[in-house]
Amino acid sequence: MNKRAWHCLRLEVPAACAEDVSAWAYELGSCGLQAEEAGERTQLSAYFAAEPMCDLAGVRRELTHRLAALGLALPIGTECVEEQDWEAEWRRFFAPVWATERIVAHPSWIPVELAEGQIAVLIDPKMAFGTGGHESTQLCLQALERCLRPGMRCLDLGTGSGILSIAAALLGAGPVLAVDIDEQAVANARENLAHNCIGSEQVEVRLGGVEAVAERPFDLVLANIQSHVLRPLLIPLRGLLAADGRVAFSGLLAREEAAFCRWVTEAKLEVDTILTKETWICVVARNSGGQFD
Repeated sequence: MNKRAWHCLRLEVPAACAEDVSAWAYELGSCGLQAEEAGERTQLSAYFAAEPMCDLAGVRRELTHRLAALGLALPIGTECVEEQDWEAEWRRFFAPVWATERIVAHPSWIPVELAEGQIAVLIDPKMAFGTGGHESTQLCLQALERCLRPGMRCLDLGTGSGILSIAAALLGAGPVLAVDIDEQAVANARENLAHNCIGSEQVEVRLGGVEAVAERPFDLVLANIQSHVLRPLLIPLRGLLAADGRVAFSGLLAREEAAFCRWVTEAKLEVDTILTKETWICVVARNSGGQFD
């Protein structure tokens, strides 16, 4: 198999605006980001899929334009990072992350101690971004903890490393269906499920998107995906929900709240809860109008 490569944009920004710049990178299509503090400065590395559809030059221009609006003229370096380099680099930054008081995600090379009632999700990310370090993943885990009841049927849309499916299974969900359009993400999710001793009878991982989901209804859907991808999926997702089912939409910037909630309402879903962390939000919506035929 050919090694997979990623575009990487590297820049150093004042620590005070690192959150904003990180949010811009995700908004512009970044599939993963590293931040390393250096006093009052932050070294940012934003990764983008190395595919023809990725307009890296356009991303650089837009970031430069937005930085200029803040009065910043900063150099933005670019490089191509192969899979093996990415994996070694990522290990330097991946540490245990407590998403809630009950849920911690950690790599295999850093063990954690648990108190009664706490669960540990063992994640070796490889090429699938989703380690629990990003605010959107943490918000989705918070929503999962709030909404899940043992035995609930769950759908994890865009599973990535499988972190949300693993947490759902450890919290007592079942069965869980995890889908992703990326073959390497599917392989990584299956490996991480095995690391957590979770079998395919509890969590099935499948290649594809909403179109690959024939099962219904689901009591809880987890969708940690950017808003422009989520918008056309709102009505199809409602059709997959049980009569009183919920869906947690994460991967959303706080400034998108009004527009996204309007789209949710137009899809005949009812906004139930909005969770916030830094510049990110998770919108939990309820299907209050019954199932589609």
